[in-house]
Amino acid sequence: MTHVFWDITARCNACCRYCSAAESMGRTEWTEPNLELVVATLDHLKTAGVDSIILLGGEPTLRVDLAEIIGEALKRGLRVGIATNGLAMAEPLRRALQESSDLSVNFSLDSFFAEENDAVRGSGYYAACVRNLKVLLAERKSSGSQVKITMQVTLTVNNFERLGESLLRLCDLGVDSILIDRMRSWPWQSSEIKALALKPREWIIATGRVARAAMRLSDPSRLRVNFGHARLKAALTERYGYPIYPAQFCPAGLEAAVIDFSGNIHPCRMAVERPVPVRADGTPYYEIRPFNIRSPEAGKFMRSAYMVDFYNFAHSARVYEGLTLCRDCPHYENCDPCPLDVVTFGDRVLAECRAIEEGCEP
Repeated sequence: MTHVFWDITARCNACCRYCSAAESMGRTEWTEPNLELVVATLDHLKTAGVDSIILLGGEPTLRVDLAEIIGEALKRGLRVGIATNGLAMAEPLRRALQESSDLSVNFSLDSFFAEENDAVRGSGYYAACVRNLKVLLAERKSSGSQVKITMQVTLTVNNFERLGESLLRLCDLGVDSILIDRMRSWPWQSSEIKALALKPREWIIATGRVARAAMRLSDPSRLRVNFGHARLKAALTERYGYPIYPAQFCPAGLEAAVIDFSGNIHPCRMAVERPVPVRADGTPYYEIRPFNIRSPEAGKFMRSAYMVDFYNFAHSARVYEGLTLCRDCPHYENCDPCPLDVVTFGDRVLAECRAIEEGCEP
């Protein structure tokens, strides 16, 4: 087991239009875990073999006990990552971050240009996020702290046109690296929100803009594309010399898990977003029967049938048999399409590859 993504709170102080957590805001049936429960859960995670946690939300910095949670996790030898919008970085929390080792803070900011970012994330977001980011970077420099400060950019139609320039100027702020992902559509989103997502041909072109920007940096790996099949990644390397990280095959159920707002532990967030896949004989590959962090048995979640069966499903060759375009692809063994996307959408997951075959170049 490697890492756990934990929705530590459902509260948020931003209103990002496409956020996958937005559907959860305002729901009252979930009780935010108190510090005592969080500490007990950290013990369960350590027992299960977890070595890193990524604190998500909602917005984790809204928890007044976040510094204590970080300290308790580090005491147990866990590496800690915090995904934040950066809008609420009070001085006591910043001090705790600077004093911690094995810690990374990831700011969500979609563009260097305020009007592009705020059109999606809300008025005033850019100014507050960048102000707090600069303060944290300056404090790291003056203190000699080892905290890692990174950024995540989500691609939409709003930041597509000036993407390359935006990424270079964001790098100039001094962050260690920037992860570039594409917006995903969710069933609950309105057609207006779904229209913000890039089409396959557009995100192929966007990766080329990322690669060209990266190759202007002394360390191109500071810009990292977090999506795309192996065919696209190979094209980026061949055309630009852009370094691509090796494919990471689905780790869900063995090397990764998710704790949702209700405290249920799932192998993957998509496990409850997608229909449960079935075998040829009509039987399900797995049953959704999660452990909950409030259970005294929570430390045994890794050995549950749910986690084991999901992992076996994700690594079953049968899952990918229907992808006809993959059979003769030279990148087949190094590709990692999401298994749940494959069984849900079939050949539609290969729209990107088809576009490349038809002449669309990054």
